[in-house]
Amino acid sequence: MNNRRRRNRNRHEGRLACQAGARAHLILSAVFAVTALSAAGQACGAERVSAGKAKREFDPNRDLISLHYDHAPDKDDGQSAAADRTILQTLFGAEWIKRHVVAVSGAYGKNKKTFNRRSDHVMDVVFNDVGGWLAAHDQPDKAVATLVDRWGKTLAAGGDVWVKEGGQSDITAKVVRRLHRKMPDIDTTRRIHVIQHSKWNEKQTHEDALAFTRKNTAYVKIPDANRYLNVKGGDDKFERAAVSHPVFGPSWRAAFKYYSPRVRLDFSDTGELMYILGLGEIGIESFREKYLETRRGE
Repeated sequence: MNNRRRRNRNRHEGRLACQAGARAHLILSAVFAVTALSAAGQACGAERVSAGKAKREFDPNRDLISLHYDHAPDKDDGQSAAADRTILQTLFGAEWIKRHVVAVSGAYGKNKKTFNRRSDHVMDVVFNDVGGWLAAHDQPDKAVATLVDRWGKTLAAGGDVWVKEGGQSDITAKVVRRLHRKMPDIDTTRRIHVIQHSKWNEKQTHEDALAFTRKNTAYVKIPDANRYLNVKGGDDKFERAAVSHPVFGPSWRAAFKYYSPRVRLDFSDTGELMYILGLGEIGIESFREKYLETRRGE
């Protein structure tokens, strides 16, 4: 091999080595970059979780559930009340409801004038034998005072309050404002959880009350439960199972007399209770099989 060919081959081998080194450098740089981005992403994710209002699991031994119904004007609240009682008693028993649940009717806002008094009978049938219910329409001051007392006792004992916001947040805002004065050391943004699924409910809440509730509680807007708990024209198998249940039959019969399931089967507000209890989105068929075709809760 002459000198010129040797020099050319050396140059070629040098270029190949240089290119290989450059590729290796790029690969290593990419690996380090991905690793750095992954670490940064994990750190940012952890920061978002810690800075936000992460969902705390419901504790049945210490916590309180506040069931809010507006009954203004839609009648679906009656079916939701029956569904709430069905779930809670099936899971925890009637005596537990007396200690860990408070129900209030008339939890409305701008829609106050559309309150339906016929809903009182449904509330009587559903709740009178498990601790009763609060009539915020007829006795608003007493209802707020009772809620302040029940929520306050739970918070003082180390439990959290979970609001199933089946109506508007006006009464919730009133209760939280009083608790701020009564128990200033309680961090309501972490200890009071408000679960809302309806944009309509939010729009019917007075703006100042909604803004206050969002700012001063662990407010969670979940997807609209009408997607899986609302059927126009009803469901015959569900209706038969509900009205014939030996324990919950009276509640469902009262709810269906108030709002016929042949018009619409709708207990969509109960999606909020499902969220509180960590049950997921239980549809109408699964609800029937799980809570109405079994004999738990008797």
